[in-house]
Amino acid sequence: MSLDDDWHYLPTRTRAGALQRGLGRGAVRARQDPAAPELVYACIRRDHRWLPLDDRGVYLARLVRDLELPIGPIVARLFTADDETGEFTHVLRVAEALGRAGSDGMVESLRRYIQIGPYWREALGTVAAAWPANWWDDLLPVAADRLASAGRPLHLPAAAPWGDWAARDERIHAAVAHGPGPLTGLGELLSAADETGCLVEPSVDSLKTARHAAADPSSARYWSALCVLADRGDESDGPALLAGLDWLDRRDDDLCGYDRLADGLARVGGDAARQALPRIRSLWFSPHSYERAAYLRARLELEPDACAGALTEGLWDCEAGVRLIAVRRVPLDEKLERRLAYLRDDPIETPEVRAAAAERLLLESMV
Repeated sequence: MSLDDDWHYLPTRTRAGALQRGLGRGAVRARQDPAAPELVYACIRRDHRWLPLDDRGVYLARLVRDLELPIGPIVARLFTADDETGEFTHVLRVAEALGRAGSDGMVESLRRYIQIGPYWREALGTVAAAWPANWWDDLLPVAADRLASAGRPLHLPAAAPWGDWAARDERIHAAVAHGPGPLTGLGELLSAADETGCLVEPSVDSLKTARHAAADPSSARYWSALCVLADRGDESDGPALLAGLDWLDRRDDDLCGYDRLADGLARVGGDAARQALPRIRSLWFSPHSYERAAYLRARLELEPDACAGALTEGLWDCEAGVRLIAVRRVPLDEKLERRLAYLRDDPIETPEVRAAAAERLLLESMV
């Protein structure tokens, strides 16, 4: 998220606020809103993600494509964005998805950025991981020349395109042989993320020890203890997990960790889990969208008959994890079958969601 003392998220009930959070309702409403083009461009110009793990690339690229918006403003932002606060990475994800969507102009713009742009290695790593090789492989000489002109040794990862190119160019081989460099591309960013989210605490060895530590929110091992209870506890640990939600609420400017507790409450069940439902429903609107799938999973476990609306909205959500759950579980009608067909056939959708949509439609056709 961009840092700005005067900036704040707009209310969720507004179209702009829903788009900032990557909510499905924002995407649906934008299709009928004359002001949508400027709202979408505003969400591309400024990174509204709470953390880099949050995804807006496919979400915003779909709106650009489906609303038939010109890509010129996005290309301009690509070439001027600074990556100090993640702005460039944010715009890059949108641009890369538009390239996969069939925008020849965006493919050429990204190729040009790799030739002259300052964050060219991140751009190259991202497109190499997502695009067909014939769209970028001929840029090897450009990349080798840019490495040679850097004026200092660069250490490259073995991931695409560097591993393959190292066998074809000695300058690249030398850089790869020195070991991995800075993280480049979404895949490496995700693999480097700690599975506990933003919170890192000393580990807890046993369930008994975890219960003892979870009784004291001031303990240095409190968060780790909650994670153990969420993963391995039982219904008797529900009150401790519920108290953990209060503890997270008291952390300033931190929206992380709720997913672990929501998953844990859904797993252990009981009165405490049901008491947490209003809070789990409200967390759906957090701008930290990476955790949103956990809230939907928890609701499906704790109140399966009250999730039709969330599942429907989830088909338009910014997070692939939410879309995947929605594709598998949403009650279908003719309109939503069309949405599943859209997801199945969309080249910028993830393979998992496309496959799930195809399977669901096949099963429905056999009923």
